[in-house]
Amino acid sequence: MLNRTVFSDAVPRFAQRHKTMIGPSGKIGSMTASPGLARRFLLAAATTIAVSMGLLAMAISQRIEASMMRTATEEGARFTEVFLGPLAQDLAISRSLSPESMKKLDDLLAGKSGERMILVKIWLPDATLVYSTNKETIGGRFPSHHIAAAVEGKATGEFDYLQDVENAAEKLLHTPLVEIYAPLFRTGTQEVIAVGEVYTDGRTLAADLASIRFTSAGIVGAVTAPMMLILFLMVRGASNLVNGYQSTLIQNVVEAKYLAAQNDRLRRLADDARLEAADSNENLLARIGQDLHDGPIQLVSLLMLKVTDPTATRGGSAHDPAIEPLTRRILTELRNISTGLVLPELEGLTPNETIRLAVQNHEEATGTTVSSQIGDLPADLARPVTICLYRIVQEGLNNAFHHGKAIGQRVEVWAEAQSIAIVVSDSGPGVVDSRRESSRSRTGLGIAGLRNRVEALKGTFELISQRGIGTQIRAKLPATFTVN
Repeated sequence: MLNRTVFSDAVPRFAQRHKTMIGPSGKIGSMTASPGLARRFLLAAATTIAVSMGLLAMAISQRIEASMMRTATEEGARFTEVFLGPLAQDLAISRSLSPESMKKLDDLLAGKSGERMILVKIWLPDATLVYSTNKETIGGRFPSHHIAAAVEGKATGEFDYLQDVENAAEKLLHTPLVEIYAPLFRTGTQEVIAVGEVYTDGRTLAADLASIRFTSAGIVGAVTAPMMLILFLMVRGASNLVNGYQSTLIQNVVEAKYLAAQNDRLRRLADDARLEAADSNENLLARIGQDLHDGPIQLVSLLMLKVTDPTATRGGSAHDPAIEPLTRRILTELRNISTGLVLPELEGLTPNETIRLAVQNHEEATGTTVSSQIGDLPADLARPVTICLYRIVQEGLNNAFHHGKAIGQRVEVWAEAQSIAIVVSDSGPGVVDSRRESSRSRTGLGIAGLRNRVEALKGTFELISQRGIGTQIRAKLPATFTVN
């Protein structure tokens, strides 16, 4: 199981390497975060509501304006029919009004009725102006669709700011007017003999329409604002929920990536450990073979030499007193290897004492003399180095006894700045049977096994053998070697 503290510390570092960001709450999100869903909804809803309110208020105001204009048009049509119709009967037989009719019209507009009317015009069916409050335009012809509609018996009305050509003089009023066109009939018939045009003050109507627009917009806003607020709260809650799920998903993805990377690292470590274990097993087997070769096998070789020595038979006695101690040593070596695969006899000995013991054992086993020169070695040498020094002396002297005829056996050991140097030599004929040495090298024993020991401790090994001069084994081992 993973340690949670290590995991919580490692995941942010892993997330940073994978371009993610962890906020103050510890949740992980994308480093390129887009605006929130609630914010986008608020912007879209506000735009939609504003446009909708504007369109609705405009539609309502247009409907109300149309309704009010119809009412104003109907009132204006009745006014023209009641007040202007009797005075326009001259037009049934003439193309102009009589002076008396024009005077009556002027007097009518100068009275109380004129308070409501800003401008009055009477048109012939062919759009010729026969009467106007502004006398300068009388006689002119100004066709329009309103006059054509009135000739057909239909009253019309609209807001007018006096932008037409015939209203150039009244344009300076800058007042919104209600313009009404109504047909004037011959008395007792439905024949249109003229068109009456009346302009009334439209400021009150315009103010009412503006008030209606604001009121309708306010009503729409008052109705939609709570709906918008409720929808916003719902969307914000959903957005927070989605963001929470998104953060959780990103967290899970990052953790999964981290676990995958950790599993891959552990897999590689397991592979390395498996290879290292296999290598360690091979080294252990090689070490056991070396210990068997350098210990009991060498002693058995000496025992065979003792048993098969022809001088012993010629002396008349087949029993050599050295055979029994040698046999006991063989058994002791085998017990040591089988129990701990180490050399218990070296426990508690200094490096100098270990080398002297190797020399002494060789002298006792072979009955020969070894010249030794051992310098002062560090007392804190690592145990593998001490054992390797012992095996070098043991193997070198055994080779000197077998191949060098025990002539000039010598051991030299001294300490250098960072290493221990050792030389085991003899003055014999040299290594004459190269095939035997090659065979041993292939099996990992003998000189080849000794070389492996030294190189495993990061040391150097050299064998110098010259025919007729002798053999030297030179080695250097690190004095500061430690076992990891």
